[in-house]
Amino acid sequence: MSDSKPIEQTTPKSPLVIVGTIALLASVVASGSLVGTKLGYISALPGCGPGSSCDTITNGPWGTIPLIGWPVSFLGFAWFVGMFWGWLKSSGSSRNLLWAARAGVIASVGFIVLMGSLGTYCKWCMLAHVSNIVFWGVAELVRRPVALKSDCASAIYPFSKVFVSTTIVLVVALQFVPTLGKVVDDSTLPLLDARHRIGPENAPIQIVMFTDYQCPDCFRYEKQLAVLVEGNDDISISVKHFPLCFDCNDNIGTFKLHGNACWAARAAEAASIVGGEVEWEKMHNWLFSQKGSFTDESLPQSLLDLGFDPNVFIGIMTSDETLQRVKQEADDGFGLGVYFTPMIFINGVEWLWYYGGQGSLENAIALVRGRDSGSVTAPPIADDKLLEDWRRGQVHSLPDQGSRAWLGNGDIEFVVWGDYQADATRKLDAAIKNLIDVDDRVKYLYRHFPLDETCNAAASKSNTTYEGSCFLAKLVESLDVLGGSEPRWALHDWLFQRTSTIRNSVALAKAAAISGVGQSTIQDVMEGIELNNRMRGDISSKSRVWRRSIPVLVVGGRFVPRWGGDGVDTQDLFQRIVSVVESERSSSGAGTSR
Repeated sequence: MSDSKPIEQTTPKSPLVIVGTIALLASVVASGSLVGTKLGYISALPGCGPGSSCDTITNGPWGTIPLIGWPVSFLGFAWFVGMFWGWLKSSGSSRNLLWAARAGVIASVGFIVLMGSLGTYCKWCMLAHVSNIVFWGVAELVRRPVALKSDCASAIYPFSKVFVSTTIVLVVALQFVPTLGKVVDDSTLPLLDARHRIGPENAPIQIVMFTDYQCPDCFRYEKQLAVLVEGNDDISISVKHFPLCFDCNDNIGTFKLHGNACWAARAAEAASIVGGEVEWEKMHNWLFSQKGSFTDESLPQSLLDLGFDPNVFIGIMTSDETLQRVKQEADDGFGLGVYFTPMIFINGVEWLWYYGGQGSLENAIALVRGRDSGSVTAPPIADDKLLEDWRRGQVHSLPDQGSRAWLGNGDIEFVVWGDYQADATRKLDAAIKNLIDVDDRVKYLYRHFPLDETCNAAASKSNTTYEGSCFLAKLVESLDVLGGSEPRWALHDWLFQRTSTIRNSVALAKAAAISGVGQSTIQDVMEGIELNNRMRGDISSKSRVWRRSIPVLVVGGRFVPRWGGDGVDTQDLFQRIVSVVESERSSSGAGTSR
């Protein structure tokens, strides 16, 4: 009798099979949870809210399968469900199923490496893929040396059938989004209706741009859109007016950034009245080529060159009809929360180009092309847009905050970068303090971004600078170093109460009186390494969040693009944001730390 080992193992290692089953089940649950958010059954996953790493991965370019546009989570869920069923049917002993497991683990490792290269990790994705790696390890340990003839029937067939059928079910279910699991409010869709369109009327991808002919960013994106619509018959572009000039836009107070923007918009409408869409498009292109600028003297000859009768054209352009057309479209934009240009909506969803990190216009359109099947989503109303712009933002990790002086005892962080001599910063500071008085969930940190080239080279890019602002910022921080939070905030408040230019000598004397520390000691601290490091940290951290104007406000780690101005109830917005942060933390069980 031979002592050689049998060529087949007929008894699988039961404990390992159980481990493999549990690992696969974890992959199914994790990927299924991501699928639930896509189908509308799950509103939010713990640790996977808007702006989170999970959101960045699943709703970014790597969260969608190229060409077909399906969510990657659909493919993962179908694969894991099929693998789970094949594993159960074969009792963990199928050698052929092992080859499928090896293919799956290559994909899992690749996805983990991808997340590492992007510097962001989706918790639910990690759970699914790490569990899948554990399953593969178990499958290798319990494999048969030689495949049984029944292997295909017992494992590969069930795996394949379940994988394919699950994929079909998910694809069918996707067609019902966004109506599946929620009610769609289409009340804002009429605000996207436009008189003027370039491209097919029933194009699956419908882009609406609120524009100003004197806006440099509008000029830049209009050129990109023109190229895209010319090369793709599935795209249309609708153009609506939002001139940044109070002469024809009743929604911007006395703001007049672009002095000829209203006349440019009215010229486009006059061309439409004279010759329909063909003449409108000709005038539209000419206005952008001129960057919206013309004069009373130059316009008649330009009109002749374009083939218009100057007398007829100018008579129509100056009529009440063109004024009312422009005003109505500006009102539509205001109803959608437009407050600068361009505002670009792709199938009803605003493309937040001004945030940074949103990808190119081409990528944004490609994602819509693969996902939406021609459906247009109603955008939020203006009040809700303020909240959604914050909610959709990237979550920022802000270093060097634990040792700073916070105001308030809550755990929801309001962080501001500003300048003590800037009126807008003063208003924001007062608004946050009013919030703290009525809401004990909030705490406040003020960080410095003085518009003064003495300590901030970035101030050279600002239209407004304030001499002495670096001195004031360092003065406040010196009291924090010397005396702690109380004198620091006392001087902070005193500076914001000043409405005229603050002389350095007066501010220094006040700091000494508040802190009880000699002026020479305060000046020594102001010139020290610690103060310089604090200033550099504040300036660099602000630039990572938002490079444009001040003040900059971050709540719960996310930038608040607009917190005040015409039509904005600042306190109501802050309360809504605080409630969302609290709700997200409750659902995720996450705490907070300074």
